Amino acid sequence: MTYHDGMPPGQPYGIYPQQSQNQQQQQQQAQQPFQQLAGYQYQQHQHQQHVNGYQNGHPQYHQPQPTQPPQVPYAQSTYTQSQPTFYPNNPVNLSNYRSNASTSFAHTPQTTSAPVQFVDPSFLQKQYVPPISTNRILPPPQPMSASSPQLPLAQISRHSQQIPPQQTQQTINHHDQQQQRHQQQQEQEQQRQQQQQRQQEQQRQHEQQRQQECQRQEERQRQQREPQQQQLQRQQQQPQYQEQQQQQRNTQNQQHQQQRGQQQPHIQPTQPLQPQPSRPQDSSHIQTQQLHPPISQQSNHGTDERRLQPQPASTPKMAAPRGPGRPPSVAKSSASTQKPGHVEHLPLLLCVAEDCLAKAHAAASKIARSMSDSELKEYNKMVATGLGCLEVAMNSNKLSPRLEARLCLRYASVLIEETANITEAETALTRGILVCEKHRFIDLKYCSQFLLMKTLFQRNPKAAFKSLDTHIMDATMFKHAPWVYAFRFLKAAFHIQSGTATDHHALENLRRMASIATSRDEKAIFVMVMLLEGLSHLNTMKDDWINRVQNCIAQAQKLQFDDTAHLPQLDILLLLLDLACSLRQKSHRDAAQKLSVLQSKLDELRNNPSWSPATDELLLPIRRVVTNAAPTLSRDTEAVLRRGDGAFDYLVLSALGKQESFALTYILNGIVALYKSTTLGRSSTIWTEAVRLLEDKNSTLGPKPLPDAFAHAQWAKGVSNYAQVLIGLQAATLSDWRKVRTCLDALGTAQQPNEFLDVLTLYLTGVFKQGTAMLGQALAIWKDPRFTMDRTGTPQNNSCHVASELCILAALNRIWIMQSPAHEDDAETAQLLDFLRPLCEDHPDLDIRIAYNLVLASITLDPPLPINQVKQHMKLSLNGAQNTSNTHFLSIALNIMRNKLFENVVGEQALKSARAGTAQARKSGNVLWMSVAEGMLAQSLDQQGLKEEAETTRAEGTRLANEAHFRTQVE
Repeated sequence: MTYHDGMPPGQPYGIYPQQSQNQQQQQQQAQQPFQQLAGYQYQQHQHQQHVNGYQNGHPQYHQPQPTQPPQVPYAQSTYTQSQPTFYPNNPVNLSNYRSNASTSFAHTPQTTSAPVQFVDPSFLQKQYVPPISTNRILPPPQPMSASSPQLPLAQISRHSQQIPPQQTQQTINHHDQQQQRHQQQQEQEQQRQQQQQRQQEQQRQHEQQRQQECQRQEERQRQQREPQQQQLQRQQQQPQYQEQQQQQRNTQNQQHQQQRGQQQPHIQPTQPLQPQPSRPQDSSHIQTQQLHPPISQQSNHGTDERRLQPQPASTPKMAAPRGPGRPPSVAKSSASTQKPGHVEHLPLLLCVAEDCLAKAHAAASKIARSMSDSELKEYNKMVATGLGCLEVAMNSNKLSPRLEARLCLRYASVLIEETANITEAETALTRGILVCEKHRFIDLKYCSQFLLMKTLFQRNPKAAFKSLDTHIMDATMFKHAPWVYAFRFLKAAFHIQSGTATDHHALENLRRMASIATSRDEKAIFVMVMLLEGLSHLNTMKDDWINRVQNCIAQAQKLQFDDTAHLPQLDILLLLLDLACSLRQKSHRDAAQKLSVLQSKLDELRNNPSWSPATDELLLPIRRVVTNAAPTLSRDTEAVLRRGDGAFDYLVLSALGKQESFALTYILNGIVALYKSTTLGRSSTIWTEAVRLLEDKNSTLGPKPLPDAFAHAQWAKGVSNYAQVLIGLQAATLSDWRKVRTCLDALGTAQQPNEFLDVLTLYLTGVFKQGTAMLGQALAIWKDPRFTMDRTGTPQNNSCHVASELCILAALNRIWIMQSPAHEDDAETAQLLDFLRPLCEDHPDLDIRIAYNLVLASITLDPPLPINQVKQHMKLSLNGAQNTSNTHFLSIALNIMRNKLFENVVGEQALKSARAGTAQARKSGNVLWMSVAEGMLAQSLDQQGLKEEAETTRAEGTRLANEAHFRTQVE
């Protein structure tokens, strides 16, 4: 059987049937050079079709045809074998194959169904001979030249012999085994390379660790050598020390010579003496000297001493074996047993930071009152040092995840409290929140989010409210009730600061908190929520405010028999709210009763240890729910939520301190005393005590940041200024203008802590100018833009209802001043009356309505008011003054009635009216109105024929008038 006639020149070869062993070896030797050069790779194609006499990558054999001569394979031809040229960056291809001049590749390739396979040159360099693939088309043979070697004829004639199938299958199996071995070698080579890479990486890491350990060891040696070197230098300066060193060196030289003399007899006389080479120093010791010279090299005496030490020849110094963690180039120093341990700088930084901040916060209350430049500079220096230490600690790479989160929280809290670097604080908090989310630190995550909301509110309030709603939903979903309370109370505080405490969203937030507290049976939180809602309604001007406030007070008082709802701060706040509500209602009898209850409660709590005067914290108990989940409260959350010892945890709020509660009670007590006191000026005495208590420098709260201490000092200053305004207004009622002047001097010309006190101070100034007969200046003050309001009675620059009432009073004073001939203006008076009529007739404050009716009853208009309207205004003013127990208003109303209705009238009724006005004026204590009443009474007595009594009364009136004029001379 022979090959098919249509076989291409690239037919498989090397398989010859019935060959002898020598012939097969010759044939393999002839094939081997070409196999090393061809670079073909064998591949089996199981699904390949019959193409040019091939099936599945193998030739098809037929019966021999003697008429056709056998075709000589290209590998066994007589052509000269050409040497390939390999390029390092290109695979083996036809273009990289260079042949001799006798070899030509110009031909037309045959078409095959399988792609051409190429082999990487690296396999050829390893002398790997791949199996021959029949998919490669070789060029046709060229004519044989004379110089070409001739193959034996027997090898050509063997193509006519038959090839047994068993030998063909063995050859195929052999090729498969070679390919498998080749793949195994490739896998082993890849594994070996990966293992080498891992070993190199481990060696590199180990080398870095050794270098770091070497640096730390050198640093410790340097720190240890410094004090020793200093001590050695001090000793060297002494002449005795130098003599001792010289004696030691001489002794060492003698010992060294003796040892050398003892060693000479052991030398063989037959061997010539040769100079011994100097022993090289240990490489590790040399390397140590290069990195950090030891103490002996830092002084001349130490160098000589080391150089002259004898070294025994019989016991040469050997290098110590190197351990696995010991660097090869660093020897263990002789002072290693005495060197101190490595100093960790991170704990030192944290301790320094906390000490600086604690020292600064301890002096914050004193600095907030004095605001001295030197003290402020020292405070800022301490805070800057603490922040610097915290920042360096944050940038350390030795932080554990929890310590990193705590540092971010602490650093951001100091930035927010002490500086205006909001962006840096948000960056630190964001970093801490990411660490907490990664490591599931729920407590630190909530605390960081709480602080981030406070920061965001300073920059964008709307975004803060939206983010708060998201955090509330998350805490509600995970049933973390303490943090739900914390976020909702924070939202309520934001509403109060933004002036939207009575909006629907603010009230809805409070009601949901009350619902949660009711479902969890947490009475103290429910009472606190009711107090916040009541205070919000108290500050509004709505018609039903009184009903809303009373409802909140009733909801809180229904738990008065439950001990868990009673806390000292909550009880005092509830009594203060109830008393303020009665004062705004003008129910002075009820106010007097509630004031006595409040004073009794304060006396009971004066020495109560549960309410410390050094703190303003209010701890609301929350029931603890024991779960297996990660804790949501820890020592790091004590600023917001604090763990308790028993079955309750605590929500931390900032409320009134003990001293502030007593001060507010004094102020309200003085207001109540205005309506019931029979002693003139008693209210001023009470308010003066409140001012003294607020300005007491010995009473300080605990350590706190300077901004918080300054805010507390500003609040105390605001309350003290309010008390000064009240003292000044009562002094003006008593015509004590010198005291009014003193109050104005105490208030000063500086801007007040808030707009409300600024308007109050301006109003007191206008009263002083008008009372001292400086009507022009007073009129200019009443026309100030701060007393301007719109048609609804709302001031332009202030939305407080007290500011609105002051604007109305300023307009009424303008009308009274314009009754003077020097400042008369009928058109402006009529315009003001038209403007004030809708505001004052239905005003919720009864005192405003009384003042409006008194003005309309006393002024002269053109055309004048009908007598019936005048009587109606006087009636309303008298009834209102009697209901409010306002003696000053009552005296004014009675004297105006005597002037309007009983002028030049003879009769008992006119005399009774004059006597009533005089008696009420004496009760009010106003010297000016007392002189007016005495004058009208003298006139009525004169008309009745009571001349002697009339003269006496007229003389008293004149004396009072002169005294009133004298009191106005204060400038």
